[in-house]
Amino acid sequence: MANLSLDLKWIDTNNCVMISLNRRNLAIIIFTIFLIGLVNIAWWLYYSRTERNYEEQMSRRLSSLAQLAMGMFSPRLVGALAAGDLAAYDSTLDIIEHVRDADSLSEVFVIDLRTQYLATTLAGADSVYYLGSLNRVYIDSAFLESFNHPIVTAGYKVGNVFLKSTFMPLADTTGASIALLGLEADIDYTDELLQLKRNLYLSTALSVGGGLLIGLFFFFVQRRINVSEKALFLSQAQANLGRMVAVVSHEIKNPLMIIRASAEKLKKINDTPEAGFIVEETDRLNDILTGYLDFASGKRILKTENVSLRELLGKIIEQFAPRLKASRVNLLMGDSKEDILVFADPVALRQVIINLVLNGADAAQRGENGLVHIEYARRTARGVIEVTDNGFGIDAGITKSIFEPFFTTRTSGSGLGLFLSKQLVTAMRGEITVRSKAGGPTVFTVTLPLADELNNRG
Repeated sequence: MANLSLDLKWIDTNNCVMISLNRRNLAIIIFTIFLIGLVNIAWWLYYSRTERNYEEQMSRRLSSLAQLAMGMFSPRLVGALAAGDLAAYDSTLDIIEHVRDADSLSEVFVIDLRTQYLATTLAGADSVYYLGSLNRVYIDSAFLESFNHPIVTAGYKVGNVFLKSTFMPLADTTGASIALLGLEADIDYTDELLQLKRNLYLSTALSVGGGLLIGLFFFFVQRRINVSEKALFLSQAQANLGRMVAVVSHEIKNPLMIIRASAEKLKKINDTPEAGFIVEETDRLNDILTGYLDFASGKRILKTENVSLRELLGKIIEQFAPRLKASRVNLLMGDSKEDILVFADPVALRQVIINLVLNGADAAQRGENGLVHIEYARRTARGVIEVTDNGFGIDAGITKSIFEPFFTTRTSGSGLGLFLSKQLVTAMRGEITVRSKAGGPTVFTVTLPLADELNNRG
């Protein structure tokens, strides 16, 4: 039994490795997404900080210019300008044009409380400051502020031009703020910011697209690796299965021979039919064990011949219906009158159907009115056997793994029955599938080549 223990440990180890690989894949995907997100966040934080720095520098520049320009306006000049004195107007115009040229401003102006121009460098301007309504909040705040505190607006767009303005109150000889000095500048860094933003959009798109491409490449490569690992696992599992079956067969065959010899003695003494039945079933069980051993080791060659589905399934119903009835499970067969011949190994096919029936009975037994139903039919040049149970069904996530070796949902199951059944059906050039859902029913379908079709081809 040491070999059996080692094989089971190998299976557990491989299951742990598969789980570890899945976790590793998930960790790599999460890390890649995190890395791409972190890089893009850093880029956009850099853009935000750059924009804020430009904004602060422009605000300081305009504030300094406004304070310097305010020093050129004496209270007497401000009062004369507000009174409409032409000499004061000419002096004011010289001052604001000098300020505009000194820093390449778009406009420098002086307005009164009604936002009417007292003087402006803008040629052909109307009498009213045309952005007065847009900057009303800042203008009102400037009139209320102290003389040495300029009010700088946030950047705003007029047409296709981005502007930023500063307002500085001007007082007359009485100390009252009767006018505002305004400086308006084109935000010359907007083109640079727009280009930077376009580059960031492009970089973000490229990084996401590149991440997706790398992710898809990694997914397909990992999928191929998983397929190869799964194939290797199945190959190793079958090799270990051979050793396991050899151990189990050795342990079972000796008691079987003793049972058979005892049954033969009873038959000679009493000639009871039960003794003959024991001998017959012991030989059949011995053949099954030998077949599994040969098949698992790759030595078994299936002996295919014409098999009557009505006869084979009828015998299974006759043998197992009473036994399952005692377990409150009804085993029934469809009322098809047609006898369909398939090309198969009768011993292997019988064992496959029995395995499906017993699995279905185990599932149906969990309900109140257990039912396992067998029916057969001819479909598109193939013989089809369906074994249906009214159990609780199989979750969709499990059905794809149900034919894998050592996979079972039962605490007492070995996980080999369906795996070997699939191997046997495939060796007979057939196919076995399952369809189910949570809540049931579950339908196993075995498809085999028709005997007459193969004979016609021959």
